Amino acid sequence: MSNTQTGGCRCGATRYEIDLTEAHTLNCHCLDCQKHLGAPFSVFTVVPAVQFRWIKEPKGTVAFSEFAIRRFCTSCGTYLKWEGMSAPHEAEVNAMTLDNPARLSIDKEIFVRSRLAWIRPIEGVPQYNARSDSASNPD
Repeated sequence: MSNTQTGGCRCGATRYEIDLTEAHTLNCHCLDCQKHLGAPFSVFTVVPAVQFRWIKEPKGTVAFSEFAIRRFCTSCGTYLKWEGMSAPHEAEVNAMTLDNPARLSIDKEIFVRSRLAWIRPIEGVPQYNARSDSASNPD
């Protein structure tokens, strides 16, 4: 891995390694992320699945729909990874679990239709009402 960073949960029971060479980092304002994290949005980083590997894999999984599961540490509860059923070729990691998330920059904001009114868009960053795939139109 060439642009490798490590990350993990709060208690250290779960660890991973990720190559950020082809990474895209997004703010997601969807209701699932808001409820799951108890926060106004989530920050996640997407890389090709081959650029991610567990060092110590988490035991916890939860699914809010048939579209994805979320992996979390059963010891401390930290949410680490979103796994879309239709996107096995991608690894979508909770960016705040990286050991040094400050090295990232936000590339897109998605599901802005459910952004809280007191959260402002990041200037110069593309905004999408839904998922940022080619079928979605920017605001």
